[in-house]
This record gives sequence, C-alpha cells and structure tokens, in this order.
Amino acid sequence: MANIIRIGSCLPRLRLERRAMAQAMGWLVPGAGAGRGTRTLAFWDEDSVTLAVAAAQEALGGDSADSLTFATTTPPFAEPQNAALIRAALRLPALCRTQDATGTPRATLLALQAALEGGEPALIAAADRPVAQAGSTAESRMGDGGAAVLTGPGAGLFAYLGGASLSAPFLHRTRASGAETALDWEERWQREAGYQAQVPPAIAAALDRAGVAAGAVDHLILPCPIPGTAAAIARLSGLTKATLAGDLAETTGDTGAAHPLLMLAAAMPRIAPGQIVVLAQFGQGATALVLKAGAGVVDHPGLPALDHGIPESNYLKLLAFQERLDWDRGLRGRFIVQEAQSTAYRNAEALLGFVARREAETGLIRFPPRLDLPGEDWPLADRGGTVATATADRLAHSRHPPNCYGLVDLRGGGRLMMDFTDPGAADLAPGDPVRFVFRVKDIDETSGYRRYFWKAVRDTGRGL
Repeated sequence: MANIIRIGSCLPRLRLERRAMAQAMGWLVPGAGAGRGTRTLAFWDEDSVTLAVAAAQEALGGDSADSLTFATTTPPFAEPQNAALIRAALRLPALCRTQDATGTPRATLLALQAALEGGEPALIAAADRPVAQAGSTAESRMGDGGAAVLTGPGAGLFAYLGGASLSAPFLHRTRASGAETALDWEERWQREAGYQAQVPPAIAAALDRAGVAAGAVDHLILPCPIPGTAAAIARLSGLTKATLAGDLAETTGDTGAAHPLLMLAAAMPRIAPGQIVVLAQFGQGATALVLKAGAGVVDHPGLPALDHGIPESNYLKLLAFQERLDWDRGLRGRFIVQEAQSTAYRNAEALLGFVARREAETGLIRFPPRLDLPGEDWPLADRGGTVATATADRLAHSRHPPNCYGLVDLRGGGRLMMDFTDPGAADLAPGDPVRFVFRVKDIDETSGYRRYFWKAVRDTGRGL
C-alpha cells in the first residue's frame, strides 16, 4: 500500500463569464451560458499536456516517481503517447513507466487506486480541455484544468485505507473516434440510472474493504455537474455526517479527469488530521477511495489559484483558442510547422526538458547545448529569470495578438530569447521577474501536429 504524498494543481488564469456566453449565443440557444459565475478558459497555448505538466511539477516538489500515468479524455495526440512527452518535460528518469489513461473522467481515480495499492512511488497527472457544442449546457458547465498526485510509502497528506471500482457499460456521454464533440443523453438518465445507481454501491464496497462505517465519514468529494446529485448520493450511501466538498461549479466548471483532485485540493483547508475522506467519481461505473487525513493537511494551501483569475467576457476567445473558429491568419500565419521527427527526438532533452549545458572550462551556459564539449547538464525550467528586453509585435502572426517575446536573463547565468505568454504578456517590461511554463509552441493547421517548448510568464511569487 502507498499513501498520497503531495497534490498539485493548475488552473488557467482566464475565467470566461457565463453571462457573456449567454449574450453571445442566447439568441440562438436559449440555454446558452447556463448557471452563474465563470468557467476556466485555457489560453491558446495550453492543452491537457501542458496543464498536466504544470500540476505535476507542483506535486513532485523535487521528488521522482517510478511510474507516470496521464489521465485525460482530451489527449492532444492519439499517437504518440502523451505521457512520454510529459515525462520528458518533467525530466523524470527514462526508466519511469509511462501510460495514457483515457475514455472516461474516472480514469484518474482508477489510476490512483492502482498506484495506492501498488505501493511504489507513482505520479498521476490528470488534465482536460473539453470541447462541447457551441451554446450547449455542457459548454458552460465544463472548464479547463489540471491536477496531479504523488503517491508512495511513508507519511503524507492522506493514508489509503481501501477502495473499490465498479464497472458498467453505461452510456450517457459518447464521442466517436476522431469526433470533436460528444453527445450527451438526458440529465435524468445520468442522475438516476447512472450516479445514484452506481456510485453508492462503489462507496459501500470501499468502506467495507477499509473497515470504516458509513457514519464515520467526515467528507465526501464527488464531482457531479448535475445540481443536488452529490447530496442525494451521500444520503443513499448513509454518509450521515459527511460534509460535501464544493463542486467549483461557479468558479472553474467541471474539469473532467482533473476535477476530483481539484475538489480535494480546494477542500483541504476544511479537512483536519484524522478525518475520513471518501473520494469518488462516476463514469462507466464508479470508483470510491477511502482516505485518512494525515498531519500534512494542516499546511496545505488548498487551491489559491481560485482567487487569482482574470475575468474574460469575450466568448469568441473560447472558439478561437479551441481551434473552432476559421479566422483569417494573414500571410504571416500561413506556414507549416511539422518538424522532422528525428530532430525532435534527438533534441528532446533540450526542447521538452529545457536542459542547457554549463561548459566545464569556461562556465558558460549554452542553449541549445553543445554536447561535444565537456560540461554538466544545466536544467532551466525551474530557474526563472528577469526580463532584459520586451517586444509586443502586432505585425507577426499570433493566436492572441500581440506576439510577445524578449531576452531573459536566467538565474545562475545565461541570457535567452523567449516567447512571453498568458493574458498579461504584453505588460512585461525589463526588470520584471519571470518563471518558465511548458506550453504549445505552435500548431500545424494541416496535420494537427503541435510542438511544445517553454515560455516565460510573470512570476507573482504565488506559483500561479
């Protein structure tokens, strides 16, 4: 058996207002923008891989893992394996086993259960950037986000007491291979024949294996976009004193595979050492895990990124960032970015891991590294730096004009030309501190191929 050692999270800064969605699409679809508040909106260069990398960096905290599972329903690639890219970006050992877990948002808890019962140090990185039909209820309920957990032996945030997974060929949301959006069946069917029929038996089996009475559960964490369903399941499961975790519906929306871990992180300030937590999720069956909070929960910051979003009222950014808007890219936007696969592999440590070279004789930091000279690897991803020059270019092609870039003085030595990203990129000025984030470099419009690299964002000192 293993325990949950650390939890990491990543929420995009942009928060799309649902009233803006209603204003844009309500004339055509009366239910557009259903609900109050906002949903998270990933920037154009964020996808499920980059969100997972950011969350995993926080979960690892400098540690390593023997295995890495990437859980998502929205993988950027059907081939190659997305987890292999994440491992390279995190600079985990090449002998770290990697796998993608897809097909259901419950893939996260399935992977977490396997890791907890396997005992070895394991990293589960979950992220989704879901796409739904324009103006649909699903579009307003969904959100983008990533979360990750590191499991292993020894004391951590939570001790694993037991769990159970129930599988069912239950169809309520389907998406054909190659299709962009899914089809949802009616809400009552999902609620009554799905959640209420399948989650309580999974919870009962998990509690039985853990040797915990239903009345002893202090917290229930269950993602469910259908209002009132989590409370009904708590009653059906006999969790008489359990506190329901907030569903984040009015701040982030349902982030799919990442959501149970994000809800767990957000609930941390209300969880005391020794309390019993049931973490559950539905999707072609149900998984329930029984956890006992350790002393470390007292020091966990929760989900501070909830309070540092940037309101966004332009609904068209959702369509443009999700590549669902056919817009005029101009002459400068017409280029092919497919790179030679042999080149991408040979330079993977530099391009994905962001590793430079410090020369032994001169002490110079070189990027790209020269491997023919004696020296040592010099990882840059965690160093950060200071803006030396900044340019906001409105002539160059950009998916979010202006195209922002400049020279960055690296901590520990070196200067590098880098792209700036995120909504406030144009405000960066010489002297501003920056940190580095793993993002999409560019996307080939013809093949769908995407390149990844590291970019600079303002360092707020909060890790947001």
